[in-house]
Amino acid sequence: MIPNTKNDLSIIKQIIALQSMDENSLRNMWDKFFDYKPEVSSRQHMISKIAYKIQELAYGGVDPDTEEKIREQAKKTSLKNQKKKKKFQPQIGTKIVKEYHDKTYEVLVVNDGFAYEGNVFKSLSAIANKITGTKWNGLKFFGVKV
Repeated sequence: MIPNTKNDLSIIKQIIALQSMDENSLRNMWDKFFDYKPEVSSRQHMISKIAYKIQELAYGGVDPDTEEKIREQAKKTSLKNQKKKKKFQPQIGTKIVKEYHDKTYEVLVVNDGFAYEGNVFKSLSAIANKITGTKWNGLKFFGVKV
């Protein structure tokens, strides 16, 4: 998505700024948006929930009819009948960091793949290839456990 309004840019900047906030600042931000403590005391969990809330307030949330349909479908779907897939599906906004040859490489998970050096790649393997010049399994290169 290419931002087309000042508001869109403001929202994007707010979300990006979350990544560089310290733990205290994140907790203060959390308290502004939520009247309960985080379910998981993970930095990335707080960032993703706050980022969603920022977007929800700016663009609107899920309407009640859709929420009800989701609840109904969840009741119908049995977790026991689903095969567990070991597919790497990180949350949008996750930052993946790799130290390689005394240099730090950062990749950001975005809507259509992985952002690295201003470009969006479909896979971590493509980024690992760009960094090293050789073919790599991207998950192994970045040390991601599935």
